[in-house]
This record gives sequence, C-alpha cells and structure tokens, in this order.
Amino acid sequence: MVYHMGYVMTEAELVAASTYLDKNGDGKITYDEFADWWKMGEDRFESLELSETAQQQWAQAIEFFKYYDKDMSGDIDREEFKPVYKSLVEAGHKLGTFDQAMTTLDESRDGRISLNEYITWLVNIRVLPL
Repeated sequence: MVYHMGYVMTEAELVAASTYLDKNGDGKITYDEFADWWKMGEDRFESLELSETAQQQWAQAIEFFKYYDKDMSGDIDREEFKPVYKSLVEAGHKLGTFDQAMTTLDESRDGRISLNEYITWLVNIRVLPL
C-alpha cells in the first residue's frame, strides 16, 4: 500500500512503521491503531520517516537480530538472546539482569523473542529512536 501511494520505505522504516503503529505492542496492527494513524491526514507518511542515522540504527538492530537467529525461525530463544544481551550491556545499556530483560522482552511468554518484541523493547529502553 505504501509503495502504491508513492512512498518507498526501507526495511528498517517498515519495521519502524509497524512498531510505531502497533501502540499496544502485541505485534499486530489493529483496525483502530491503523485508523488512528490514517486520520492524521496528508502528514501520516511523514510521521513514519526516519532520519538517515535512525535508518542505519534500525537496520543494524534488525541485522543484529537476524545474525543471532541461528535457526532462521524469525525469533530467538533464551540461548540465542544471551550474546545479544551481553553485547548491549557491554555497549553501556542498563538492562537489569538477564532474567529481567528476558521477562520484559518475551511479552507472549512463549520462551522466544520475536523481531517485533525485540524492536519494541529497544525502542522502550531508548536504544532505537522512534
């Protein structure tokens, strides 16, 4: 739909857009969430644009996730998340304990972290701009 309306978005911008629109963070965009965004009028697509720096940060976060998704399942398990957590802590991010981070991240409580859960978490802890 975005492309057909004359807007070209990078993969990072599409992930950012879905995160932005998904106000309750459940990984799905409801009709009401979409309708609220649509009502913004002509400026709606501008609200989804990322700066070049932000695009690079989002792209890095997505690639980082994909790198640790060893089985390419689209989500990472507890073991796959350990090096991700370690890297973020080493970069100076205050995340609490590993178990706290895992509990916060795994909103669906299925023992796995989806890309959407991961990205939402990075936005919430202010690692990624939105």
